[in-house]
This record gives sequence, structure tokens and C-alpha cells, in this order.
Amino acid sequence: MTELETIRLRSKLHRLHLSDKAIQGFIDECEANLETFDTANQIIDAWEPIDPGGFILQALACGLIAALLGGSLARLGGL
Repeated sequence: MTELETIRLRSKLHRLHLSDKAIQGFIDECEANLETFDTANQIIDAWEPIDPGGFILQALACGLIAALLGGSLARLGGL
């Protein structure tokens, strides 16, 4: 990889909030494995950060569905 490609990878890894030590370790590993810029870029793209807002929304939706199903089952069981 060229120096410009290495800088672009560092920038992309910084946006994922990785430490400088982790970034250097990843770049060293890519260079040791003779990874191309495109391959390293695809690896980084696969590391999607967890969206905490979406996770909470999904948990609330599951809780609401469980409450509705539980209430309907309780109502049917009482008849």
C-alpha cells in the first residue's frame, strides 16, 4: 500500500473510534499479509458500529409485541 492509502485507512479507522495502538496493529497486519487497499477497505467496511438508538428501538418493539401477545393470551385463557 502507498502512504496515501495508509493515511486513508487510518482516517477511516479513527472514525470507528479505535485507539492508535489498534489502528497501527491493523495496518501492520495488513502489510504483513500483503493486503491491498481495496481488501483492507472492505474489511473495515464490514465493521459496522453498533447503532445504540436502533438497538433500543428494536428492544422496545419486541417488548411491546410480547406485552400485546401476553395480554391477548391472558384474556383468551380467562374466558
